[in-house]
Amino acid sequence: MSARWETLQGHVEIPGICFIRQPESTLRCTLSAGHYGEHRHFYSGELRDGVRVGTSWPRRGSEKQAD
Repeated sequence: MSARWETLQGHVEIPGICFIRQPESTLRCTLSAGHYGEHRHFYSGELRDGVRVGTSWPRRGSEKQAD
């Protein structure tokens, strides 16, 4: 990757992935950056036919990856 990323004090952004944290949890959104609708973590939740169903939660105002 040839892009140069600058890190602001107290703020780190992971390019390409949303990574917004679920409130009151350690789960983070695994969708691509800039997605629409609810956040989703695909590697959690109950198993159905051997596959995790994932967890989703609504968007909040002024969210940041480093929350």
